[in-house]
Amino acid sequence: MKNFLKRDGIKILMALVFISIGVIILNFTPGAFNISSTVNFLTSPLSEVSESVSESAKNTIKIKKSSTEYEAEIDKLNDEIKKLRAITIDYYDIKKENAQYLKFYDFKTKNKSLKFISSSVIARDPNEIFGGFTLDKGSSAGVSVNDPVITENGLIGRVTSISGTSCKVSTILSPNFKAGVIDTRTRDSGVLVGNTKNSDQNLTRMMYLSAQNSIQPDDIVITSGLGGIYPKDFPVGKVTELKHDDYDSSFYAVIKPFDDIKNIMDVFIITDFLGKGDIVSSLKDGK
Repeated sequence: MKNFLKRDGIKILMALVFISIGVIILNFTPGAFNISSTVNFLTSPLSEVSESVSESAKNTIKIKKSSTEYEAEIDKLNDEIKKLRAITIDYYDIKKENAQYLKFYDFKTKNKSLKFISSSVIARDPNEIFGGFTLDKGSSAGVSVNDPVITENGLIGRVTSISGTSCKVSTILSPNFKAGVIDTRTRDSGVLVGNTKNSDQNLTRMMYLSAQNSIQPDDIVITSGLGGIYPKDFPVGKVTELKHDDYDSSFYAVIKPFDDIKNIMDVFIITDFLGKGDIVSSLKDGK
């Protein structure tokens, strides 16, 4: 047993000596395999991962913002959204206005003296059975009382009161509205006056017709220009029927305007035209 231990002990000792010598030779031989290199090779991936994680942590810390910075950015984005909305609204307003002007172009070319501004309905009185409304233009835009209010299709009313930034309009459905008109086919003349009985059906009347008139349904009625309030030859509506007034034995024609008066949203206000106020001027001069 002692011999066995002695022999194995010697073998183990010899093995350790050879291993030690081999390690020394490898470490001191240029180009030879290096244990430290081996250790570095095995541990380098772990080192790289560690550095990567560390770098990511640093970047995360760098890009992380305070709540105040986020709120500032949100406020900036909201301001940009508001500006874009305003630009969009302006775009559609201009587009709508251009469409109106395009429809009105033919009449304007025939009536070069007309001066007008576009306007939109901003309020309606639900108790106003004749379709009166308020527009978003007033004296600051050059609007005056009695200025005609029109669409590209025809006359729909006149300005009855104004403020600096708005005005109220009485429509052709109202009994307070009066305008000289002519039948384009027969040249019969009369006065356009609204009526309570007809206003619900979007109808008005051409009153004070001659008993010898020859007006018929589908005739077109236009303004005569008399009175100096409304421009001449502006479309008003179409005759639906001719009737006899039992009260005073006069004749009148029922007129259907070219627009749905109570649902109009966009109009033009005529601020000047050739012949405006002629009668008023004559009366002032005593002529």
